[in-house]
Amino acid sequence: MSKTDKKIKYKGKPSEILEPIEFEGCIIKNLKHGNTDQLLYRYPRREDGEPCWTTDIDKAKSSILYWKRTRRSILDLYT
Repeated sequence: MSKTDKKIKYKGKPSEILEPIEFEGCIIKNLKHGNTDQLLYRYPRREDGEPCWTTDIDKAKSSILYWKRTRRSILDLYT
């Protein structure tokens, strides 16, 4: 190790996995972010059904309702 190399110590806290929320038969995973203390919710994205995270629980719920009306097969991954 040379003089210019520095060891960087991570000072953040680990994220905390919280109890999942069941909505309309689907499970919304949630966690508390370690550094920002924000609550994050995992849900199927409205455009293509891929999993994504948001801080807005209402957005997650509306996306699940959308997929429930249009394509039930995507929601099988979240049950």
